[in-house]
Amino acid sequence: MDRPEDDIVRNENRQSEKEEAMRRSDPDDELENAPDKGETLADYFSFEEVFARVLSSADHELHVTNRYLFWSGLGAGGAIGLTFLARVIFTEASGEAEPGLLGNLLYPVGFLIIVLGRYQLFTENTLTPVVLVLTKLASIVNLLRLWGVVLVANLVGAIGVAALVAYFDVLDPERVAKGIEIGRHAYETGWYTLFSKSVIAGWIVAAMVWLIHASRDTISKIVIVYILMYFLAVCGFYHVVTSSVEVFYLSFRTDVPFLPLFPQFVLPVLLGNTIGGVTFVAVLNYAQFAEHKDSLMFERYGERMSLKDWVFGKGSKAAR
Repeated sequence: MDRPEDDIVRNENRQSEKEEAMRRSDPDDELENAPDKGETLADYFSFEEVFARVLSSADHELHVTNRYLFWSGLGAGGAIGLTFLARVIFTEASGEAEPGLLGNLLYPVGFLIIVLGRYQLFTENTLTPVVLVLTKLASIVNLLRLWGVVLVANLVGAIGVAALVAYFDVLDPERVAKGIEIGRHAYETGWYTLFSKSVIAGWIVAAMVWLIHASRDTISKIVIVYILMYFLAVCGFYHVVTSSVEVFYLSFRTDVPFLPLFPQFVLPVLLGNTIGGVTFVAVLNYAQFAEHKDSLMFERYGERMSLKDWVFGKGSKAAR
């Protein structure tokens, strides 16, 4: 015959199991914003868990100093120069008229350095900080600060690498000619075509960033970056930093004027990448996550801002 004490123990156990089941049914309530492993499966993150990791990255990026952003962005701009070199060398060596399946084999190399080295690349920042801004936990003015510093640093690095390759004896004559040919092809592309192809490129890069946050190990990150960036290159889409290296190199080696490149080439690619990244990934993911807007994962970021603070950043920690 069971003793009353046994009934009490069983009831307590059932209650504990019930509470555990309820907790597991809403895994985002137990997240620490950047989980190291999935709650349900150790090697698989739920949508909410990936979102929490993105929020954590965004919070870091929006609170680092301008000095850090600039030097990290400068390093990213320099790393992208390796993508230009790889594209020129492999295209010339393979005998392709323009970069194709063989010429773009090492196009992802610069992006791999940036992702694994945690450098700041403008197109990556069309996802992570935007997500935090969309939740009104960071201000628009702080987002624009981040974008401005990183973009300037990326372009300075791109200009530096293009000048180095153009004015130093880095490429042999055949590869110099191929580099000029690649740059001229980009330069002669129409404004609207540049913009249209750049929208898709921005979408691909932002999707890459999301998937990186969904992966656990370095090998997975390498595979994700390689496949998506190779796809971007083979399809002939334009990335604002990588493609700018090509036209800057063209300007340094020929009589193509330098300053007009910014309104004629950099601007449409920049607008396309930004719109693609923000619209096709950040906004869509945020819309899917709207039902979790009251989740406990947002608590560490403080109260949602008023409209005035959200736009201008007054009184918000993100504006500092």
